Amino acid sequence: MDIEPLRARAKTAWHARDLRAARVQREAIRSASCILVACVRNELIRMPRFLDHYRRMGVQHFLIIDNESTDALQAFLAGQADCSSWIAQGSYKAANFGMDWCNHLLARHGVGKWCLTVDPDEFLVFPHAEARGLRSLTRYMDSIDQPSLLAPLIDAYSDKRLSETLLYEDTDPFAVCPYFDRFNLTQRFNERQQNFWIQGGVRLRHFFAAMPERAPALNKVPLVKWTSGLHYVSSMHHLNRPEFNCTVRSRPAAVSGALFHFKYVNLLTHKAAEEMRRAQHYAGSIEYRAYLDAGDPVLWDPDISIRYRGTHQLQELGFMQAGAWF
Repeated sequence: MDIEPLRARAKTAWHARDLRAARVQREAIRSASCILVACVRNELIRMPRFLDHYRRMGVQHFLIIDNESTDALQAFLAGQADCSSWIAQGSYKAANFGMDWCNHLLARHGVGKWCLTVDPDEFLVFPHAEARGLRSLTRYMDSIDQPSLLAPLIDAYSDKRLSETLLYEDTDPFAVCPYFDRFNLTQRFNERQQNFWIQGGVRLRHFFAAMPERAPALNKVPLVKWTSGLHYVSSMHHLNRPEFNCTVRSRPAAVSGALFHFKYVNLLTHKAAEEMRRAQHYAGSIEYRAYLDAGDPVLWDPDISIRYRGTHQLQELGFMQAGAWF
């Protein structure tokens, strides 16, 4: 008997005790066919554009886990008709970096629904996203029995120093950070997980060049038709059921997406200093240490940086595929 699923469920249930309901609209959650789950801390400045992006795509209700923010996030969420929220009062690190909390809400509210699980600095795009929404995408995925969407992270940045890359509540992150690394990715296939482990981009190029094996993973599976017994194992990088992890492999009809990652703005230095003090991130917060050590860099490189021009561009560059969806 495989006891790992039992252990995972027990661990998730244990850390579910950390969650205190702040404002839960159960009927709205029940009636939604597409929900979004996000775990956040002190990200109020990002929330208006984050919610707007996913509302336009067709998310019907947002389940927000607030890890004891101090920036008036709860007051903001109270004014959002399509948001429910919980306050997580335990250790982010002990709760598998927040994933036990997310898994609990997904198991309780997501079964049978299309569920997005993303960070507040991650903006999903997919083929034809300029004209089509999640309902159209998931209808196609249902028609070919594709239960999840692989969406590698694309680290976006500006051509200015971090301190000059200014993000406000009313600014479009795609306009603030319009560049990404054209190539510069490595991948290896994990047979047990049936998943590609992807590294590279500007994080490896600029922050982890001396230790590329420790560069953060870029593979994510943010959109899933949730089913009983399913859970994320490591962030949104992979799930406990291998058949959900890389649904484009050997399936020419399948579709994939990309997650634009807008971490590299003026907020990062303060965020990195706070996270080093909290010591709640993986590997001794090595990623945030790298950001502090880098100072105030310019990430743009004339030989590798390219401006984002739309989802067709990402298909042409091989970052994602449309499959047979036309």
